[in-house]
Amino acid sequence: MPALLLALLACSAGPDGDDSGVVAPQPLDLPEDPAAWGVPVGVRTETMGEVVVELWYPADDAVAGQAGEVVDATVFVPDSVQEHIGPLTLPGLPTLAVRDAPLRPPEAPYPVVFFSHGFGGFRQQSVDLTTHLASRGYVVISADHPGRMLGDVLPCLFSPPLEGCDLTGFTEDPAQEDLDQALALLDQLAAEGWLAGAVDTETLAIAGHSAGAGSTTTWGQAEPRIDALLPLAGGAAVTADLPTAFVEGTCDPYPGMAAVTESAQGSADATLVAIAGAGHLAFSDLCELELGALAKDYLEGRDDLNDAIYAGLVALATDGCPGAAPDPSLAAECGDRFLDLSVSDPIVRHVATTFLDQALRGQGAGVDDGGYAQVQVSTP
Repeated sequence: MPALLLALLACSAGPDGDDSGVVAPQPLDLPEDPAAWGVPVGVRTETMGEVVVELWYPADDAVAGQAGEVVDATVFVPDSVQEHIGPLTLPGLPTLAVRDAPLRPPEAPYPVVFFSHGFGGFRQQSVDLTTHLASRGYVVISADHPGRMLGDVLPCLFSPPLEGCDLTGFTEDPAQEDLDQALALLDQLAAEGWLAGAVDTETLAIAGHSAGAGSTTTWGQAEPRIDALLPLAGGAAVTADLPTAFVEGTCDPYPGMAAVTESAQGSADATLVAIAGAGHLAFSDLCELELGALAKDYLEGRDDLNDAIYAGLVALATDGCPGAAPDPSLAAECGDRFLDLSVSDPIVRHVATTFLDQALRGQGAGVDDGGYAQVQVSTP
């Protein structure tokens, strides 16, 4: 059906019988470097039931050069926290994605990549990666996962906890139903919405960070339409015959290089990518929120903090960030600083792009080290 719709679009005529209504496909003229930005990108927010979903997609060339939106993460800070500690504003996350930009008319339907955020994250937490993949010709769909979002965690820092505290993401995976809803939304938009004729709903992958890497390997194996898995900083063994790239920082203690290596070794068709010196948040943009500084300015020294939770969450919220030191257990290998994010960011983009290009499009040879000295690629 997508191919038929594309053909009808290409052959459609204007209201007077001329060809003014023809929608000419815009080819994906992409740079050879997989880490380099490709075509313009658009972004839209959709809902499916109670699930809020962000979609990034290749955009029409007409928006090239337009300013991208800045993600305001402050909206994920609950009112209960704002009222308790006073108003605060988190730094914005600048992007190149243009809000509600027209969809790029495709030469062939775009493959789709789902993204699952981690504990204490939100649907735009890895916007550098999600927008990059959209610029390389993918439609990327990321849903919020209530129960393990930033706004669920912050109220739990206090004793007694504030309204909205929800730590269920520690003991269960709330993402499974959210991903089901995101898939249903994709089908709806592809059948009768703005993605009609533009996406290949049978060529799908899922990527996820941290707890989202666990959701990637769990939901990705359970959903028969998923063709490839990209767990970042986590994930369980994959017994299904699915191309899988486990990507991990060697200075990440959550869950640690040994655990990820064990999962890769227990998987049917896996590649393991180790990024020397990278920490846990190297696969997200959460470091830009400066949560460690927020904790110091607004929380440190308060007598109503839940100390059992506070220290652990601050450590998790800064692992891999500038100014933070690796876990003491990794000091012998990692020293007193993480790999600079300006180095790890293009590595993550390169690895994700080369893996998905091969797994979903059959293009290229798959994951390689890209010439980066910090990257080691192995097949367990």
